[in-house]
Amino acid sequence: MIRARRIADVAAVAGVSPTTVSHALSGKRAVSEATRERIMRAIEELDYRPNLVASGLRKQRTHTIALLVADIANPYYPAVARGVHDVVNADGYVILIGNTDGDGDAERSLAREMLARGVDGLIIQPMSSKPAELRSIVGPSFPLVVVSEVDQTMYADAVGTDDAVGIGAAVRHLAEAGIRDVGFISGPELQAPGPGPVRLAAFQAASSALGLPVRDDWIVHTTFTRDGGFSAGAALLALDERPRALLCANDLIAIGVLDAARAARLRVPEDLAVVGFDDIETADLVSPRLTTVMNPAADLGAACARALLRRIELGPDAPYERTTLHTRLVLRASA
Repeated sequence: MIRARRIADVAAVAGVSPTTVSHALSGKRAVSEATRERIMRAIEELDYRPNLVASGLRKQRTHTIALLVADIANPYYPAVARGVHDVVNADGYVILIGNTDGDGDAERSLAREMLARGVDGLIIQPMSSKPAELRSIVGPSFPLVVVSEVDQTMYADAVGTDDAVGIGAAVRHLAEAGIRDVGFISGPELQAPGPGPVRLAAFQAASSALGLPVRDDWIVHTTFTRDGGFSAGAALLALDERPRALLCANDLIAIGVLDAARAARLRVPEDLAVVGFDDIETADLVSPRLTTVMNPAADLGAACARALLRRIELGPDAPYERTTLHTRLVLRASA
């Protein structure tokens, strides 16, 4: 059986102390370039792989973090996960990803599960759980980053987007095009902390500010899926007085609305204007190409990762911080 290489073996080949090898690998102490090159050559020659488990035990870290998302099948969330991965992987961490379906029980259960597995920190966009509930589950000192469109810095580091700015731009664009009869398709009605209620409230506020009618019968709740968008869109388009435009809480809903308009033999945007939210890659591939609000998924994931690594490094006593990223309207052919 071939014995696993150790730091001492690398040190012997490189002609330095094991401590110098550790410093070169961690980057936390200065090592001359010539010495670093000798160490790197020795590592390559010996095919040395650091024992991350042993290192983690010494530091009381596992170098794993958890990312809990609402729907891994929604193209928005893999982009978030990629942003998280690129940041934490460069720091030697790996990610465990959990899918919650936006269900509060699943969010809380998976948070407990990840905590039991010894992850060093957790990133979550809660759809049905309040940040205070999550904090009570993970404890007062555990590194926790919450993705939220509203300020949640009382309980955790938070990263969010200025959704109201993007929604406001979409409503203004429709009004400037002469479209006053605008409906809104939101996510499930019970998702109090999630993006659906935030975006619906932004739509209502922007419409009222511009003097546009806000009709309760033109506001529908559905799932954040293409099928949900189709069923909600079909119901609104079947009304005797139907809206002239539909603003949707995400792109999958909006794509479902395009399907419903096609089934109803309505032209987009001539008969019905459609606007989404997120700007997933598919938004530029459907026909007509979807006008939508750009929600910076990869940048959001990266910001979450940086916030979590900062919390892990500084510990629980540093004040919570909130990072807000910008949204913007992307004009294409559907509105």
